[in-house]
Amino acid sequence: MHPLISTLARKMGFSPLVWLRNTHRMRVLVGGFDLTRPPKEGAVHFAIVVTPWMGTDVPWFSLVCGLFLASSGNKVTFIADDLRFGGHSLRFRFVVGCVRSVLRLIRGHHEIIHLSYRVSSSPLNCSAQHLVDHLAVLNAVWALRGEMDTAGRQRYTERAIRQLGASYGAIACVLQSGSYDAVLVPGGVWGSSGIWAALARDAGVRVSSFDSGGYGTLMLAADGIASQLQDIPRAFMLLKAHIASREEHTLVAESAHAEIDRRRSGVDKFTSQMKGARETDKRFAGAVLVALNSSWDSAALGLHAVFENSTEWIVETTKFLLDTTLVPVIVRQHPAERLEIARTSDDYRGLLRSHFGSHPRLHFIAADEPVNSYDLLKQVVAVVVHTSTIGIEAAVHGKAVVTASHSYYSDLGYVWKAISLDQYHGFLSDAVAGKHIVTPDMCDDALYCYYLTQCCNWVFSPFNPEGFMEWCRYDLPQLSQHEKVKMTVQALEKNVPIAFLNHLARLENKSIQ
Repeated sequence: MHPLISTLARKMGFSPLVWLRNTHRMRVLVGGFDLTRPPKEGAVHFAIVVTPWMGTDVPWFSLVCGLFLASSGNKVTFIADDLRFGGHSLRFRFVVGCVRSVLRLIRGHHEIIHLSYRVSSSPLNCSAQHLVDHLAVLNAVWALRGEMDTAGRQRYTERAIRQLGASYGAIACVLQSGSYDAVLVPGGVWGSSGIWAALARDAGVRVSSFDSGGYGTLMLAADGIASQLQDIPRAFMLLKAHIASREEHTLVAESAHAEIDRRRSGVDKFTSQMKGARETDKRFAGAVLVALNSSWDSAALGLHAVFENSTEWIVETTKFLLDTTLVPVIVRQHPAERLEIARTSDDYRGLLRSHFGSHPRLHFIAADEPVNSYDLLKQVVAVVVHTSTIGIEAAVHGKAVVTASHSYYSDLGYVWKAISLDQYHGFLSDAVAGKHIVTPDMCDDALYCYYLTQCCNWVFSPFNPEGFMEWCRYDLPQLSQHEKVKMTVQALEKNVPIAFLNHLARLENKSIQ
């Protein structure tokens, strides 16, 4: 029997016995929770999307979020997104069966919709097909951990187009037939969550989303894609409007600089930089730093404003700088890619060598090389970014930052954002020539943004998407009273960025960091 279970687990990509155990735990948790509270006056109607998520505990997190929102007096509809996505058909069907067994416990108390009952046979129109095709490509990049690995890309993309095409019609039907104020989805890019996000916005429905930040953290956006920090611009405006005293500004500035120091030393919570970095190479003086993202990371997917993808951005940026300037060009791989959790299939060194050979002014720094990005900032004249946090840090340090992306900070006034190729080239030339001046106010704005993203936006809570084995030990009424859980519910219900709520809590010395 044991070899049979092991074989089944290998084929399914996870342990079915663990999932059965966790399903039982969820049934116990839900069975002990009061489901009878009626919606209050002014209740927000949430559509909670509960879907298998690569065999993880994400559907349990979605379901309990919905229960907590309902217990706060909101109207909740649970939508079982049970249309297959991905290649693990057996695993998908198994998880769907487990999710349905838990949803049956709340039937009669909350509306439950199964997406598979809403499948439409109508063909997609041109705009719908364009969205499906676009999301299929992004999903292929995510699945293959990069843009450059062409093996299996066509097969994966074709399957994703078929699956997302089926989801599109069903999701459109649900959103058209309901009167939802907000929809809560996991992710927002992977699988059908990208369809949910796009169609909800088109229907005027607020899109709330969550993601796992790793290391037992929750990423949450009350309005937008959490992994892309789309709540931060609103939090930024709220923070600037709220700061009315020197003491509050000092708290923000000191907290931000302390976090920068931790990251520089490689002792921050995410070990952003390597410890024991070697001295900076003198050849880098006066260079332009091109700071890369992980192309497959959902934080960077689909956000190019000028280029088709990251490969094109890297090549064209490097080519322009080498052809039109005399400065050194440093292409820095994201340091996190040295870690297994962020490993990529992209070969940046090979990409640059194939286009530029051994160009004497071109320097590639791999993720595992002992070079500290903060030391580089001291030497370079300008920084070019896609969505990386170093774009904010560079502006804090007074460096001109050029971007051609729709990142969360690209419109906040302290970087130069291009929306056309000509404009991008002009910004690069001006940055090299020293024509872009970062003012003290721009530095302050960058510091505020950094504070919000790095000090306030990470929710360290026992209730997070990857922490089921911890939070299932609570009973749900007890868990719902945890400070961070109440903050999570408040952010979703009141549509307030959780980063700003965390700032208010820090002011009152109530935040658990």
